[in-house]
Amino acid sequence: MTIHEDLFLPAFQEEPYETYAYLREQAPVYQEPRYGNWVITRFDDVIEALRDWETFSSRGGPAPFGASPENRALVATDPPYHDQLRALVSRAFTPRRIAESEPRIRQLVAEQVDVLPAGEVDLVPHFSVPVPVTVIAEMLGVSPERRNDFRRWSDALVGLLENPPNDALMAAALELTGFLHETIEYRRKSPGDDLISGLVNAEIDGQKLELNELDSFCLLLLVAGNETTTNLISNQMRVLSQRPDLWKTLRVHPEQVPAALEETVRWDAPVQNLAREVTRPVTLHGVEIPAGDRVLLSYAGGNRDSREFPDAEQWQLDRNAQRHLGYGHGVHFCLGAGLARLEAKLAMEALLERFESVEPGAAPPQRLHSSVIRGFESLPLRFG
Repeated sequence: MTIHEDLFLPAFQEEPYETYAYLREQAPVYQEPRYGNWVITRFDDVIEALRDWETFSSRGGPAPFGASPENRALVATDPPYHDQLRALVSRAFTPRRIAESEPRIRQLVAEQVDVLPAGEVDLVPHFSVPVPVTVIAEMLGVSPERRNDFRRWSDALVGLLENPPNDALMAAALELTGFLHETIEYRRKSPGDDLISGLVNAEIDGQKLELNELDSFCLLLLVAGNETTTNLISNQMRVLSQRPDLWKTLRVHPEQVPAALEETVRWDAPVQNLAREVTRPVTLHGVEIPAGDRVLLSYAGGNRDSREFPDAEQWQLDRNAQRHLGYGHGVHFCLGAGLARLEAKLAMEALLERFESVEPGAAPPQRLHSSVIRGFESLPLRFG
């Protein structure tokens, strides 16, 4: 067993699950050495912390080293303000609105399948990225021609989740912010039927959102709207490429695709953890966490806790994995979970229908180097 003390090293990010298994049993409340965060890895502890938002506050943002107190995004606020913000965009993610988006998503998926190159293909740029980025761009009212910029900006924001700002990351963030300001100003004058137009004209207690609040909203929607789904598609295809029996099963029984996706979210969660700040001293498993300290709630660690999921280290199609932590829990349950599930389901169905088999490509896959986001920069596959 390889144990990594520093959870921000590339070696840990390549294979984190042995470390999570060790921490669950030997150090369920672990203080990592780089930033001094406390890491919680048992399922029951994580879900109780997610329920107790008053103690485990989201203020300041999800970054493990702390974030700006001016961060007013959904993931960086607590009720009641969080609930007011969430209500502004929740109507765009209702089951009815998501169902209405299905024909357009089917069209996008079909277009990407049609242009997959023959032979070995890197799934990430050719399939996993384009569909989710285009969907969220259209929801925001941004031209799909900016798709490549969106992906570059999104990668920079993910980098800022766990790295203190540097020149390259800040340059990309400033470029994105400038683009958003132009779009926001345009939508003030020429509103459309899109999320940015809705946010520009929304009010909380009679007051319109300030520019930094609009920025935070749009940044969150950009990252959450494409990173989670992109990496879910890639993680699912990694599993299927290593399990030819499973590919055959799902081709015969496509109705089992949703169950396969839920199990993949549990087994290899696209979002591995998010940070909280404790508002009072907390004692857990004999360890005291002082007020004001930051805690990393390990969704990935909790999702492989055998106390909750028998044979948790094994990927099982027949597992009822609905109770997993992959989309969060409580007041911060992922607003776009229904959309992510639909996009990934339609993507899987299209690939299963088109190709008889899939296997790993000759080139090795390249993991994203992130302790927050679990996915691939490159995933070469060969379809039959």
